[in-house]
Amino acid sequence: MNSLSFAALPGDLILEVTSYLSSRTDILNLALSSKHLFTSTCPVLYAYVHLGTAEQCQRTLSMLRSRPDVARHVQKLYIRFSSASSHYMVNINGVTISAMLRELAPKLDVLHTFIWDADEIPQCDDMWFALRMSCPRLRTLGTCYGSVIPSQRSHLLEFKNLRGFSLTLKHGYYTHHADDFQDALPFDGCLWDMLIRHSPNLEELHVLGGPLILDGTMHPLCNARWPLLHSLSLGDLMLDWSSGTGPMSSKRPFIAFLEAHQRLRFFRASRTALSPHILPSLDPSALPHLTHFAGSLEHLQVLAPSHPQITHLAIEEPLIIRDLAPLLVAGVLQSLRCLTELRVAFVFHSSYESGNLIRNLVSTCPGLTTLEITCARRSSFRVDTLAKSVSCLPRLRHLRLTLVPAATGDSLRVCASHIVQAIPRLHSFTLTFISPSLPLSLTPVDFGLYEESGNYVIRTDEHGLPHSLSCTERKPVLHLPFTLPSIPIPLALPLLAFSPFTSPSPPRERKMRIQRFLLNLRPGTSKCGGLGLILERSTAGDEVRVLTVLVALSGLALWGFFA
Repeated sequence: MNSLSFAALPGDLILEVTSYLSSRTDILNLALSSKHLFTSTCPVLYAYVHLGTAEQCQRTLSMLRSRPDVARHVQKLYIRFSSASSHYMVNINGVTISAMLRELAPKLDVLHTFIWDADEIPQCDDMWFALRMSCPRLRTLGTCYGSVIPSQRSHLLEFKNLRGFSLTLKHGYYTHHADDFQDALPFDGCLWDMLIRHSPNLEELHVLGGPLILDGTMHPLCNARWPLLHSLSLGDLMLDWSSGTGPMSSKRPFIAFLEAHQRLRFFRASRTALSPHILPSLDPSALPHLTHFAGSLEHLQVLAPSHPQITHLAIEEPLIIRDLAPLLVAGVLQSLRCLTELRVAFVFHSSYESGNLIRNLVSTCPGLTTLEITCARRSSFRVDTLAKSVSCLPRLRHLRLTLVPAATGDSLRVCASHIVQAIPRLHSFTLTFISPSLPLSLTPVDFGLYEESGNYVIRTDEHGLPHSLSCTERKPVLHLPFTLPSIPIPLALPLLAFSPFTSPSPPRERKMRIQRFLLNLRPGTSKCGGLGLILERSTAGDEVRVLTVLVALSGLALWGFFA
């Protein structure tokens, strides 16, 4: 079928074909091949729009505003940019971007999920009003609090019948409101009225970070009851200090909250929100549908025996490696026989032979299909050694490694080749090199706080054997050895103050240079026919060359005999 006949297919058939393309790059290349295909693939190409920089936000939102035929297909819109952006001084607190979203809202007909993930809340509060009035299907919201918090009359707090809500407290919130923790600023009555009273069918709730609450008080979340709640993430929230009164006095209020929500499938808790010491009071029959869990190793020690059905696990706190650490981790994971995805981080303070650690880890989880390992502080092992240790997982298809590189280590490209040779069954993998000084709170790596990083997709031949790598590598841009003189401009901006509740300002995002290329894993095989096989540098090539010489000698012998 040529391109003209494919473009003539009905739109629903083209969408069906597009659904089998796993890479958005392939979908984009298909859409750009003709105007008809672009129109047909728009519902898939623009269903989920993720914008990661201020410049990308401005360009894409301007395009969507001028193209209503494209904007009407956007179902999920994710806005994310950092204060380290080069356009941030022009776009302080997202004023420009929030104003553009306010104008774009009437054209987002099918938008049902909107996430704002920046360092500050949108300064154009009318943006929330425009989204609420113009997007009737919008049922999932996400926002963040920084140095400025919304007022009691903010349009953000007027949404009703939400299905999902997420709130992230950024660094600016702690530095500007540390003295007001007793007021529980982000947990005022209006916010929880919106979630508890006006959104009784809430299905997802994610609150990352939070202030301490005074002794003797209880968080409003403990009294909430959402029958359809299936996903819950809680950061450093002190939910309750004392047990309640009445018939449930034997249990903490948050334990009673968990037992009342039997539909929970995804649960993420910090040590502050849920102390491992009170978790044993949870009824073993509670949370019967729990399959995704993220928490500390102490949490897992309590939950694993009564919840062997967990399939996705993330150990949030980095594990300090000691002599008994491999045995402890393996003993906890041994009861999770259904585990298919695992994320774990290790901290090495000295030289450590990690072969036993990785072997014990993979031997207790033979069914893993996705594995993410982070090793911080010290260079612990070589990439090829780790790849050989992980190669015994027969179902592993996705791998992500984040580690401190060795002083004399190989480049990303060489390490990627080692991984493919050791684990040819992989579909994709990510390799990231981090600095030994990276704070533990910033692992896994985010916002470009890494030395080098590469994403690799393995391409196979008709026999399922890898022949090339589709590579996307990110490396920091080289800076001049000198700095240009700057002109001081006084700005009326508040200064960030340090408080005992906060950590120093997080490292700034570095500008990265992105390089995309195709790496041939079989050099010398581009030639076609028997000549290419003869010249191939492999075992098969050696055998063909020997066979060719033998045939030639036999021919010469026969020619001499009959001549």
